[in-house]
Amino acid sequence: MSLLTKSECHICEGELTATDDVILTECHHTFHRSCAQKRLDTRNKSDCPICHQQSAITNALSRDTATTITQSTEDVDDLSENIEEESDPVRQMDSEKSIDTNENCWKCDECSVSNAESIKRCQNCGKLKYDISSTFDEEVTNEESPSSKLSVLVSSKSNTSTYETENKTTKQNMKSIVESDEQKSLDTKFSYEGAKPSAQSGVIVYIIDLPSNINDNIRLANLIQSRMENSLQITPIIVKCYSKLSAGFIYVRDNQIKNRLIDEIKQLALDPVEGTSLISFRDKIELISYIVIDKTNERKNVILPKPDEILKRWIQINHGERTSSCDQVNMQFPNIYRIVSTSFDDSVAVMSNPDFLINKLLAHVYVGAQCRYFEDLPKSITKEQLEMAICDLLGIKILPSFSLHIELNKQTSNACIIAADIARECTARNVLYLDGKSISIKENLAFRLFLHPLNEDHDNNDILNHKIFGGQAKIIGQRRRQLILEISNKKVYDECLTFGVLRIGTKSRLIIENYIPLNDPEELEIDADVWYDSEMMHYKPDIMQFIADLDHPIFRYKWNADAWLQKFQNAKSSIFANDAHSDLSSDQIRHLLQMTVMLNTIGVIRKKTYLINNQQIKLNLDSKLRTIVYNHDSLLELSQSIESSNTPYTETKVKVINADCVFVYEECSKKYKKPLLLNMANATSPGGGYRKGDGAQEENLFRRSDYFRSLDTDLDSIQDEIPGRFYCSNDGKIRSLVDLTTMYPIDEYGAIYTSGLTFFRNSEDKGYEYMDKPLEGVHALAVAAYRNPKLDGNLLSPKYAVGMRKKIENLLSIAHYHK
Repeated sequence: MSLLTKSECHICEGELTATDDVILTECHHTFHRSCAQKRLDTRNKSDCPICHQQSAITNALSRDTATTITQSTEDVDDLSENIEEESDPVRQMDSEKSIDTNENCWKCDECSVSNAESIKRCQNCGKLKYDISSTFDEEVTNEESPSSKLSVLVSSKSNTSTYETENKTTKQNMKSIVESDEQKSLDTKFSYEGAKPSAQSGVIVYIIDLPSNINDNIRLANLIQSRMENSLQITPIIVKCYSKLSAGFIYVRDNQIKNRLIDEIKQLALDPVEGTSLISFRDKIELISYIVIDKTNERKNVILPKPDEILKRWIQINHGERTSSCDQVNMQFPNIYRIVSTSFDDSVAVMSNPDFLINKLLAHVYVGAQCRYFEDLPKSITKEQLEMAICDLLGIKILPSFSLHIELNKQTSNACIIAADIARECTARNVLYLDGKSISIKENLAFRLFLHPLNEDHDNNDILNHKIFGGQAKIIGQRRRQLILEISNKKVYDECLTFGVLRIGTKSRLIIENYIPLNDPEELEIDADVWYDSEMMHYKPDIMQFIADLDHPIFRYKWNADAWLQKFQNAKSSIFANDAHSDLSSDQIRHLLQMTVMLNTIGVIRKKTYLINNQQIKLNLDSKLRTIVYNHDSLLELSQSIESSNTPYTETKVKVINADCVFVYEECSKKYKKPLLLNMANATSPGGGYRKGDGAQEENLFRRSDYFRSLDTDLDSIQDEIPGRFYCSNDGKIRSLVDLTTMYPIDEYGAIYTSGLTFFRNSEDKGYEYMDKPLEGVHALAVAAYRNPKLDGNLLSPKYAVGMRKKIENLLSIAHYHK
């Protein structure tokens, strides 16, 4: 048993003692034999748990512990001993035979421990008795034999080549022979995927940032070896590359070279002319991959796994170490996870099978990928357009499968890309060109803060000039009592979140929070993800359930006419089917969709603004909106006799137009003095069934305007200003209406006149899109037709025909009175 200093087994974290059965790996790390065997049997892990040298555990366990080391006949054979499996000093350390205390000893220059003369490597630290370079500083002479043999590793299987030397070999000749043989061996021992090299004599150095345009691992290894020899005068023992991981490792002779690479050289240009393709040398490795959960065929309200669940599954399927970590890349892209592993075994295993299931969801791993973001994209942008732009950037026509993933968030107008293999090259660029316009490629989304509640005494300039922001803040939005800032410096941003509060002088304090557009209803559009296929399905079609909570997000969402129209047309289709609302009929869906329009209309009226292409349109609601009720007691004019007058017009033209009544009204208002819009009203309910999403003409008018302010007194509680309501008395005077319950039902021959309405939405077939310019000062008259009147053939029965005529006469009389 070897002489062990007090240490611990890094597998069980227990202390290693002189009586323990231990193994020493080729990379000079010591473990309990039982721990190593259990790790190999139960988890199929053969690499070193500390430095992750491949097959280190397997090789150490496979050695015969009772076999002693074989000595070389020449000191120069140190180079061969350090590489060949036949002369592994670990056998000596594992042997139960003690060192002969009478034997001559040598003292290790590294740790000062004494070792037997026959031992070529220090039993404590593993340092060689002679440096390889020292063999070149002496003449090597073999007096006993006309020739000697120099064994050099030529493959990972420890094949050897033999060279005959002269009786007397000079220092220069020996160096030449070794260098020549090393060159031959390096050509074959450069690793490729699946190879298991042996590096008993070296220390490991990790390399990262391998170029994405070279996918041949052997070629890449040869290139790195050549550049290290020519530029750094360092010959690596082994080079292993994983182009898909953009990483690899090398073995060098000793820690001095390792430290020089990591601390002094740090980087090496593989293209010495251009100084590009910089690889970096590292003491430790972190292999970054990205996991994307496929939501394409899933319900919109799918519950995504948490990062801890992803990590647990990763370790389970890869038999990985707990040294890995996992987190979501961003709340805007909750189905994308960043996983960091310190094991090449994990990542190499994933490369052969990058798909797995978790919680019945399909996940794909993008090994060795990079993550980038695009912000403030056009609303109409598609994934296909972004991919084409990236292909143009890279100068290729099509990207290989699974080399690029694009996740587009329509709500925030941001996109996240995961680029692997050849697509990684785009992450080194700063700008992407889309339809001739440049879009920044960013490593992180913007740092934004949310300050609230603002009061009238808060001044925006005082806030921006506060020392906490250090001149790094700008205002990007303000809503009522809320301020949104963008911070250009991450350190400032982090400090602001750490403090969490801002106070200016004696003014009330402001709360500082991280601003996330997904948590801001005013930044979200009403679409399938946000509303139609999720939240909306939990309600019945009735706006009154929302009126009690005016802070509900539905009143603040942005309108997306295309999204609404698509859903509405699908609901009207005969092939209507959707798992998201399989329990609801198409008629119920249509009512919910039309209820949604009305809720958005109410929200716009309360805000008095709306957006078209990010341009704010002000809504000038008429504060003098006027409503007059006419019933059977009403008298238009008080007169004892009717004056006869000449007919002002020789004829009256009647046109029947198959068009939207609001559109026709707008056209008439441009040509004529003051048109009147007929509301074919419900006699008993203001707005008919508009509260529940019914679809007749009156309901359509309510969804497109502020008409509810006039007729629906139950909604007076949500209005900032209650409009004036009057009635026409029996003496021809307009008097204030005190008892609002008398407005309905509308008299058989009565009507309700409204002036000062504002329309701001287009028709249903246009998805109730906002008008570029609101139609103001609209006059409307609500008159109820007969409900299910009796017919004589295709005509009204005489009773209803007479009644209908009288309704029309009153309609025209009231219109003439308000001309």
